Amino acid sequence: LDALRTELAAPVRAAVAAAVAADLERAGLRDWPDDLDSLAGQVDGRQGEHLVRGYPAFVDEGDTVALRVLATAAEQAIAMPAGVARLLRLSTASPVKAAERSLSSRARLVLSVHPGGPAPAGQGAAGGGAGPAALLEDCADAATLDLLGAQAPWTRTEFRELQGRAAAELAGRTIEVAGAVQQVLAVAHDVRRALPERPPAAQAAAVQDIRAQVRDLLPAGFVTRAGAGRLADLARYLRAISVRLEHLGRDVERDRARMLRVQAVQQAYDAVVGAVPAPRAAQADVRDIAWLIQEFRVSLWAQRLGTARPVSEQRIYRAIDAIAP
Repeated sequence: LDALRTELAAPVRAAVAAAVAADLERAGLRDWPDDLDSLAGQVDGRQGEHLVRGYPAFVDEGDTVALRVLATAAEQAIAMPAGVARLLRLSTASPVKAAERSLSSRARLVLSVHPGGPAPAGQGAAGGGAGPAALLEDCADAATLDLLGAQAPWTRTEFRELQGRAAAELAGRTIEVAGAVQQVLAVAHDVRRALPERPPAAQAAAVQDIRAQVRDLLPAGFVTRAGAGRLADLARYLRAISVRLEHLGRDVERDRARMLRVQAVQQAYDAVVGAVPAPRAAQADVRDIAWLIQEFRVSLWAQRLGTARPVSEQRIYRAIDAIAP
């Protein structure tokens, strides 16, 4: 379904770009263009008798950035922060070497055992590389987005000011993010070590559920996906898994009942996400429900750890209803 949406969206975007701002689009950028004083939030033009509106944005393409005219404001809102963050990474000194030099031997080992690095541009949580340098790239990306904040710059002057801040702050911010990631991965290591390779038949479903949860929490690109501000939550979600494992052998049936409740809300959420356009599925209010489901897991298995906000099945279902097409 997502592939079909992408296939259908491509000609729409191409038509909008051709009608509105063919001369605005460009590729291969590694800095804010010198001939672009500001980027308009929207551009209008005509295609025949019809008014056509496009939404310009910088788009992260990995090694470079493109300036594209997108078909919807939703696509623009998703693309622009990541695109500007990539421009910052490409146009300022990399903080990765400084962050790597700051690592203790133990921290280097902890970061090395996780296979994930940054996700390829445009693919979310997929792919990645091995070793601390790859993971530190992800930390640097997350630190850059954190530096960027809620509002991306739309003028060259604003971008240059942000470049100055990045030059002064990004190495330190990346080191801070890497420290939080070390804690996350240390807890994840404890969880993996506690998982039985061959669980008793009665516990097999629970162990499978836990393995899937850990994969969902820690894919390649997990640092950027979660964001610098949510890394402490990731560690708490993983600690909740440890609490669950501590009690699993004593009451398998209670664990199963809780797991079924989580699976029910997860299936409802997945169904709605699969039914909305990909740009909508990537918006913050939709993605936030996935984190709310993680909080629900904490409330069921590890109440003593606390939740970041009130959570219940009813709240999750209301949030799902609010995003349903």
